[in-house]
Amino acid sequence: MSNITGPHPVTEMTAGNRRNPEHTTDRTVRVQAADGKPINPCHPARARELLCKKRAVRVSRHPYTIRLLLQNQAETMRLLYAEEESA
Repeated sequence: MSNITGPHPVTEMTAGNRRNPEHTTDRTVRVQAADGKPINPCHPARARELLCKKRAVRVSRHPYTIRLLLQNQAETMRLLYAEEESA
């Protein structure tokens, strides 16, 4: 039997807490303008919305990066910066 009152082992891994804090803290998607210059990152839900509406394309998977399409760039940037101001 183990000694319950004695020193406890590090339980981060033994208790099932296997989440890596490095991966869970970065909840943003990198965004590039149509010319490839980086602009402010956005929330993953906003990136999914832009991809579904064909206003952006995926550039990279790691780190996840999207590029705005030229024909919709002005309207899309307005959406991105409106989200930033409301946050």
